Order: sequence, then C-alpha cells, then structure tokens
Amino acid sequence: MSKPQYPEFVSALEERYGDDLRWIASFDSESFAYNVRYVREDLKTDLSDRDLQIIIHRSMAVFNRRHVEDVYSHLGDAQSLVVQHEEATAVHLYLDDSTGVVVKLASGARVELPTFREEYLDLLYGRR
Repeated sequence: MSKPQYPEFVSALEERYGDDLRWIASFDSESFAYNVRYVREDLKTDLSDRDLQIIIHRSMAVFNRRHVEDVYSHLGDAQSLVVQHEEATAVHLYLDDSTGVVVKLASGARVELPTFREEYLDLLYGRR
C-alpha cells in the first residue's frame, strides 16, 4: 500500500468543509504516537498543545481499532467510527490494525458513511 499523502488530504478536506473542519491528526495506537496534520486557526488559541495531546491520546486509547472490534466482534473488521457530540463530530478512519486518522468536524457538517471513508481513503492515498 502506498504512503498516505497528508498535505493533499488536508487540502481536500479544507476545500470541502471550510470552517467546519476543526482538526486532523494521524495516529498509531500501538506506540501512542500521533501527528497533528491540521488545526483550524481559531482553535490554535482555544486548544493548547497539551489539550490536544490529551484528546488524541484518550481517543487512541478508547477508540482504537482492536477495542472497537472486540466490543463488536460479531460484526467483523472495523473500518471507521463516528462519534457525534453537541459541538463537533469525530470521524476515525482506520488504515490498518494500529494506524489511522481522526477528522474533527463542526457539529452539523455532513458525513455520509460508507462513502466518506472510501472517498477520503482515495484522497489520502492519491487514487483520485
């Protein structure tokens, strides 16, 4: 599999969602490593680096693919997970057993599964 193309991925999501795009981070839940790929300008002052670090680490711990698959073992492999909050929606795209991408969108931003997953994996891997 080719390597993810994060700059192109971020640009495509910025174009599609505009101000509804809050932040994007890639992660490896095995090593608890992550890279923030995008943070909306106004959130840079609202979210300190420490706040974002806590959010991403907790997200990796609670929503990692193996945990989700363990909870719903009868449903097969987890492809993605959407968590909707009052003020935002988090979309977790699982790339393999331990890596993935979290896309945080403003509440009300349109997310259609499974097309969201397939479309954005194509963008991430340069297949479009």
